[in-house]
Amino acid sequence: MTKFKIMGAVVAATLFAASGASAQDMSTEEQAELMKLPSTEGIVRDAATCEYEGGTVMDLADGNICFISVRGVAANTKVYDGMRLGVIRCSGNGSFPNEMVPGGEYCRIYLGPKAAKKTREELEAEMAAQTEAELARTN
Repeated sequence: MTKFKIMGAVVAATLFAASGASAQDMSTEEQAELMKLPSTEGIVRDAATCEYEGGTVMDLADGNICFISVRGVAANTKVYDGMRLGVIRCSGNGSFPNEMVPGGEYCRIYLGPKAAKKTREELEAEMAAQTEAELARTN
């Protein structure tokens, strides 16, 4: 739980720093116009777009994922593109199924196929081989 709080603080600090820089670079009229346009970014397709949108690429036991925040409805316009705020929504990213992290603020986007879980027979055979090897060592 602490990691999520730290990650949330980092995302908030990034948002604060990024929004300050963009406000200085654009006029009020330009910002207002961009607020009307739908976002053209906020979608993850690979590791590079994951990092560009503010996510972290992780290699887990069940596959290579992008762990990233979900922007929310208020930040789904063009003015927020490129601010590393995360994805627009969890679905529709990449070619593989995605999973929403409980709480709905973060998303796991699989960058490759999800590793298949071992069958019961495979696990039993593995355990039998390990037991046999262990018994052979002790005898």
